[in-house]
Amino acid sequence: MSATRLSIFALAAVSLAFGAQAQALDAKQTVQKEVTVQQEDGTTITKLVSADLVTPGEKIVYTVSYTNDDAKPATDLVLAMPVPANVRFQEGSADRDGAVVRYSTDGGSTFSERESLTLPTVGGGTRSANSDDITDIQWRIAGPVAVGSTDSIRFMARLK
Repeated sequence: MSATRLSIFALAAVSLAFGAQAQALDAKQTVQKEVTVQQEDGTTITKLVSADLVTPGEKIVYTVSYTNDDAKPATDLVLAMPVPANVRFQEGSADRDGAVVRYSTDGGSTFSERESLTLPTVGGGTRSANSDDITDIQWRIAGPVAVGSTDSIRFMARLK
């Protein structure tokens, strides 16, 4: 097994869109990996650490934290993150209260609900998309996101 060095900026970028009124968000992306650590008493805890070096099979957590730094509450937010090609999206990990989550299999050109994702097959049929087919994730947050408040979106994946 070889390890892979991750670059936060090369792996995933976030796109932000807003409703009719102009709004400002300050966003910061982090890429971490999940590790299990055994404590002196024999118990184990799971924590997130920097994902500078990741081994195939390890769980990676992509998070974008955002702050509404506008003078008004933010509404109708649309945030999207690509799923890097060298990872497998973990089903259910992008679910978030207060957001409609949609997925893309075409590099973010179109989005739909997870259960509706299909891909063409040889011979003209279609098949349900699997975790490896997901290229982008989109969160629609109606809001309001209060002035000065911070929130986040995230998904998990495993390095292939």
